[in-house]
Amino acid sequence: MAKKLGKLNPFKRNYKKNDTPDVPTFKQNLQACRFVDAGKQLIIREDRLFALKQEGIGSKMKLVEEEEDSESRLAKDYEDLVELVMRTLENSLDLQSDEEQEVLRDAVHAVLQEEEQDARWEAFQEKGRPSWRPMRCKQNHEALLERLVHRRMEEAEFDSSVEMHSSMQQSITRKAKRLKKDLLKVVTWVRSCYPEHENVCQFYATLYHNTFSAKLREVAEYTLCDEDCALLLQWVNQEYPNILSVRQIKEVIDHTKLDPLLPEDMITPLEKQFLTSKKMEVSTHLRKILDREETAWKQGALPQLRDQVYCCLQAIDVIQCFHGHVEDTQKMLGDETKARNITCQMNNFLKDYKIFHAKVIKSRQTNTEAVLMVNLSFLIQCRDYITKNAHLFPEEVKTDCLSLLTTMTERSQHYFTSNMHKELKDLYRKVGSYDWLKDSHGVCEELLAKLERHIQKFNNLDKMCCQELLGGMHKEFLAEYVRKMMKQKIKLSNKDQQQMAASELCLNSERIHTCLTAAGSNMDWLKDILPKLAELLKLQDPDSIKLELVNLMRVCPDLSDRHISAWLKLKGNLSTLDRRKIRESVTCSQDQINEKSDSLQFSRRFFSIVRIK
Repeated sequence: MAKKLGKLNPFKRNYKKNDTPDVPTFKQNLQACRFVDAGKQLIIREDRLFALKQEGIGSKMKLVEEEEDSESRLAKDYEDLVELVMRTLENSLDLQSDEEQEVLRDAVHAVLQEEEQDARWEAFQEKGRPSWRPMRCKQNHEALLERLVHRRMEEAEFDSSVEMHSSMQQSITRKAKRLKKDLLKVVTWVRSCYPEHENVCQFYATLYHNTFSAKLREVAEYTLCDEDCALLLQWVNQEYPNILSVRQIKEVIDHTKLDPLLPEDMITPLEKQFLTSKKMEVSTHLRKILDREETAWKQGALPQLRDQVYCCLQAIDVIQCFHGHVEDTQKMLGDETKARNITCQMNNFLKDYKIFHAKVIKSRQTNTEAVLMVNLSFLIQCRDYITKNAHLFPEEVKTDCLSLLTTMTERSQHYFTSNMHKELKDLYRKVGSYDWLKDSHGVCEELLAKLERHIQKFNNLDKMCCQELLGGMHKEFLAEYVRKMMKQKIKLSNKDQQQMAASELCLNSERIHTCLTAAGSNMDWLKDILPKLAELLKLQDPDSIKLELVNLMRVCPDLSDRHISAWLKLKGNLSTLDRRKIRESVTCSQDQINEKSDSLQFSRRFFSIVRIK
């Protein structure tokens, strides 16, 4: 019978009577904070008591004196052990020495040791095991740490060196600082006291995260002012992730296993409030910039010069204001897509700017030209900003903004090119005339001399703006030159006249290109227009003319049948039938060319601004 009980009893061990090894007593181990050794001593006593009870000795009124081990005294010793272990665990985040760290390590292993002893008793009925089993030390340990974290977060000290505007900001900031400081303590001091599989860093991180989250949820339930709303979002999406990204913390904590600081139903209203506030803020700032520019224009003020170049302050202010708010929104919401909600303010601003721009163009004030030059610089810089940062804008908003900017840019360029055409009107008349045929060099030099005087006013433009404006004027000047040639004031009736005219066109092309590129134009591809037209005058064979026209259409896809007809009429020795056949053949080729043309070729539109009847 005893043998059978022995088999059922995993705790039964053999002990020698009066076996008293020379080891510290339980109380000595407890006083020395040797919790594992003290716990082992209690487990031995517990096993012995259980074994005696299983053999029936425990049922006698009086136990053999040498084997006596009072159950109540053992329970009291366990109580003393657990109390001291838990007190040690409660001081986990106040360690300051290696000795204190070693005591904590022993306390942790004592907890795990008791957890193992609990597991050994699981197979027994409640009546068959000691009243203190299971002790659930690990569960109590976790509950203690949870209370510890909560208390430390509540008692976090206020940092008087940091200026705070509200009690809410103070509360959140001091708790966040405590969280960061304590997690670093866990990594530095506490982590090594636990077995690796316990993952104590993740456990502490979860406790602190949940406590901090509870505070933020409590705050989010109130109606917040815009400043506090922004602060709350800043902590959720920026400051708190920064804490978790600290190298020492990041290496041991998996932030993906932590729940969101705020649930979606709390975050969404906060984001909506923040975006509404941000839109108003952006709109107000941009409106102030526009009002400043309009007031200065009405007062007749000239733009500022820096190093003899007009300084476009409005471009600097608008782009910095807009981009700064967009970046701030991205960081605050932690999502680039959501930040796009405020980019519609750029569209609204440009609509208001268009009204201001139209007023300037219609005005006759002395500062109109200078203001329009600076406005053009602003438009170009805004266009480049939106193009380079297209990812910030919804497609519809981007398209609308670029359309508004293109319209205003074209109106500005039209203003300046119209003035250029007015000044050169009398000299244009000579192009394509018999005077030109006699002395094309003189006519061209006279035109360019007056053009150079006209464009000197643009010397104060910045390089980028000057390139664009002079490039537009380069194209317009050359288009007017070609248009005058197509007016058919002269007939080149023989091969010699045609070759001479072709030669003069090539020389004129070189002079025009040199003059305008030196002034700032970057339209290098325009240098091929007149030489290709000149080649059409030189060629006598209709098939060769067809091939050259096809080559020209590859460079300028907008060359129309009307332009071809007008140019071929300059060749007095080309029959009507030949002209018709050439045009018909080229028209068939044009559709094929347009299908194969890339975006670069389509951007090189020239003949569409050569307006002929």
